Amino acid sequence: MIKNLMLMVFVSCGSDISIMKRADEPSNEETATDTPVLDSSTDTNDSSSDTDSTMSDLTIGFGEIHFRQIACPACVGAANEFDISAQLKLHQPTSGNYVEHLLTPGQCTTDIYETHVSSQPLPSTAPAYFNEIPLSPAGSGTWSNLNLYEHQYLRNTTYSVSSEHGNISNAFTTIEGFDSIEPYTLLWVDPSYAFDTPIRKSGTMFSWSPIVPNSRFEIMIAVYSSDGSQFLGAVACMEEDVGYMTIPGQYFQGFPNWSPTAVHLFRHRTDLVPADEFNGWFQSHMIWEVVGTGHIEQ
Repeated sequence: MIKNLMLMVFVSCGSDISIMKRADEPSNEETATDTPVLDSSTDTNDSSSDTDSTMSDLTIGFGEIHFRQIACPACVGAANEFDISAQLKLHQPTSGNYVEHLLTPGQCTTDIYETHVSSQPLPSTAPAYFNEIPLSPAGSGTWSNLNLYEHQYLRNTTYSVSSEHGNISNAFTTIEGFDSIEPYTLLWVDPSYAFDTPIRKSGTMFSWSPIVPNSRFEIMIAVYSSDGSQFLGAVACMEEDVGYMTIPGQYFQGFPNWSPTAVHLFRHRTDLVPADEFNGWFQSHMIWEVVGTGHIEQ
């Protein structure tokens, strides 16, 4: 999924999305979240070992499951409350890092992008699987399932990858969502009273539960024109998953008051595991996202 603002802001694949105008509006034990740095100078084999059997320290593939829940689908032009997708990439070893675009905890940005990894893809001619989740060929070196049902996603569960090219055991562990989010008004489900939460130019605090160890938490706020037709900008901030975060108000000074916003709360878990059959390492990124609504206020 490209963090390409307008489309990523709601649904990574599908039709264009727009904000609906509010009716009453004024006119690893490095943590699993860090990509481990592999020390290519370390060799656990003795001097008599066959160097050809030493596994590469390069990346051979990537797996992602993105669980998105939208509080008010009608507000953003989405068809359903849930949008759950899975994708797999397999390729020849490369030095690319699929998650280097993720912010460092404590960092905010208005420059939102996705990492592109150059690689030589493996053929994709047969289905692949994350445990029982089927993934269909979706271009060279890529498999995907863009229409998962909620019951197919098992929280806090270890998944293995199986493909026509080989298997990767214990490739990643999924994450869970939320029991509560504050301000709770972010999650109004009816367009007639959605967009109620103020995103203040003096700063806004958010909180959530539960806290999930070894994960990061990102809040991205996308701002639109008063009628919802134009995207005005976005800010994203990242912290460790500690249960609360304040978004500095300085980023919103240039936006008109009452501008509607989409508020995206992401829980991220990344991991890197050995893939012996592929002679390299497999990266993964688990995302749980909740999309709420708000408005800019002084």
